[in-house]
Amino acid sequence: MRDGRWVRGVRSVVALVLLLMVAASPYGCASVKEFAALRQVDFRFDRISDPEIVGLSLSTLAAYDQLSIVDVGRLALAVAAKDVPLDLTIHVEGRNPASNETTARLVKLDWMYLVDGEEIVSGGMDEEAVFPPGEPRDLPLTVRFNLVDAFGTDGKVLFDTALVLSGQRTSTKKVTLRLEPTVETSLGPIRYPVPITLDLASGR
Repeated sequence: MRDGRWVRGVRSVVALVLLLMVAASPYGCASVKEFAALRQVDFRFDRISDPEIVGLSLSTLAAYDQLSIVDVGRLALAVAAKDVPLDLTIHVEGRNPASNETTARLVKLDWMYLVDGEEIVSGGMDEEAVFPPGEPRDLPLTVRFNLVDAFGTDGKVLFDTALVLSGQRTSTKKVTLRLEPTVETSLGPIRYPVPITLDLASGR
C-alpha cells in the first residue's frame, strides 16, 4: 500500500512540475488551457466491432459447437501452425464536456491491451483527433494478436477465450485497455502524465 501511495505521489509531482514548466513558458497560458482541456476529456469504452478468430467472424457465434466441420478444420490447422490470430476493433469514445470552453486536440494515443493484468499487445494511434466542447468522438483501435502466445494450444479453449475477449461471453477474466494520450500545445506535444485504464467489461 505504501508503494502505491508513493507512485501516485510521484505522478502528482510530475504532473505539477510539467504544468509549472508549461505555465512558465512564453505561451504558458494557452498551453496550460490546451493541456487542461485534454485532461477534462472523458474517455470510455464504447463497444467491440468486427471480432474474428483465424478470419472467422465471432459476431454470430456463441459456442464452439456452432462451428462447421470446415471451420473446425481451419482452426485446427492454425493451432498446429501455432498462429491463431484474434482481430478486434475496440471503440473508445472521447467526450469533451460542453462546459469546457477549449477544444482538446489529441495527436497520439498509445494503448496497451491487458488480460488479468498481463500485457497481451500494445500499439498506438497516430491520427489527430479534435474534441470540440460537447461533441463525442469515436476512436477505433485495431487490436490483433496471436492467441497461442498467451493462452496455449487447445483449439476449443482458444475459441472460448476469443468469445470472452470479443464480449460474446461473460467470464472472470479481467480485460482492460490502458491509454496514454498526447495533446498538442503551443510548446509541442505533451504526453498525458497518468495513464487511463478502461475496463472492457463494464465500460469504465
